[in-house]
Amino acid sequence: DDLSYRWLLNEFPVFITLDKRRFVSQTNGNLYIANVEASDKGNYSCFVSSPSITKSVFSKFIPLIPQSDRKCAKVYPADIKVKFKDTYALLGQNVTLECFALGK
Repeated sequence: DDLSYRWLLNEFPVFITLDKRRFVSQTNGNLYIANVEASDKGNYSCFVSSPSITKSVFSKFIPLIPQSDRKCAKVYPADIKVKFKDTYALLGQNVTLECFALGK
């Protein structure tokens, strides 16, 4: 439960700045990019760390190549993915719920 996820772009220590378009799920470590832009092109690596065991791990780099030609790109219908697990929290503690919608 104490894992922390961050993403690198092209090289260490260039970490991705989170903004309205980019979000990293602290539940599963996934990187979500809304409305991909040409500047998103590059090689991405996930950096996972755990303060309790003072260990960090990098994933292999994953290339992202934005496509400008809509015929090459996959278009997904609007869809909300609903696969919620039961969530438990102690009274007085914080809880984080995540929901992601896909499509255009």
